[in-house]
Amino acid sequence: MPDVVLIVRDISDADEAEKLERALMRLDFVQLVNVDTEKGLVAVSYKGGATELEKLTSATKEAGHDVELTPGAEHAGD
Repeated sequence: MPDVVLIVRDISDADEAEKLERALMRLDFVQLVNVDTEKGLVAVSYKGGATELEKLTSATKEAGHDVELTPGAEHAGD
């Protein structure tokens, strides 16, 4: 199961963090989400590869956040 850390710097409070966590957990391949609002990081454990990673970033954007991949994240699941 790949683990990836996304950079999401625009999470300002616990309510936004919880909303993003719920949005990502709705994806059937996501196993665990941990949002760190202080560091602007979102750790995700999921089943899959590049396609699922793209869906993670899309879901994050749809939830209203800018997202970047941490170095090496594009190879998660390879």
